[in-house]
Amino acid sequence: MSEQGDEFSSANRYRETGPLIPEWTGPAYLGVAVFAALVFLVLDQVTAGGGQIALVKVSGIILLAMYAAFRKAFVLALALLLSAGGDFALALNPPAMQAGIGFFGVAHLVYLAIFTGFIIKNGWRRDGLVLAAALLAFGIAMFVWLRPGMGELFVPASAYLGIILLMVIAAGLVRGPRLIVAGALLFLISDSLIAARLFREVLVFDGLDWGGVAVWITYFAAQFCLAVGIVRRKQEAAG
Repeated sequence: MSEQGDEFSSANRYRETGPLIPEWTGPAYLGVAVFAALVFLVLDQVTAGGGQIALVKVSGIILLAMYAAFRKAFVLALALLLSAGGDFALALNPPAMQAGIGFFGVAHLVYLAIFTGFIIKNGWRRDGLVLAAALLAFGIAMFVWLRPGMGELFVPASAYLGIILLMVIAAGLVRGPRLIVAGALLFLISDSLIAARLFREVLVFDGLDWGGVAVWITYFAAQFCLAVGIVRRKQEAAG
């Protein structure tokens, strides 16, 4: 009777935590997402932007969101879909800057909520405090450097800087796959490159825009690492 009860409990746990699609399809979704990101990287260098290129840009992130949803990481999927909204806004010609900042700001708040939940349930990494101190110093330095060029975007850009710093600090405190903190740091690097290009007009090149290439590679790698890392963290907790 006890063995039957254990089997029944295991079956219920699998139904509650198991993926909505077979395990082998996960790498397929991730692979197609990477391919879509590479397609956008090429098109971004040879086209002038606009609605069609914006749709290509968001396709890879939407595939990551589908991967998260099929793994029952629905809050993660929400963060990725909000990011896709920000990608679309910034890919328009001209870019919808305030909308893009808003979408990504809310996406970071969702990521922050995910990491806070992990910390509350499983405690926090003590070595994350060292990273937190370094990030605070970096944030202050970036704000002082970028402030003269922010103009009318001063309020949303300043708020966004604070939000992403909190998100990365929280990621560094999570006990789980190091892919999570790697993804958060890559996100900060990508957004720092964007801010440097936008507010200080550096890292802008004629011909092949190496600055833009670096922004996209670090950004997509960030979302990829966060998606895989958070899904693995949930699987470890369910296991």
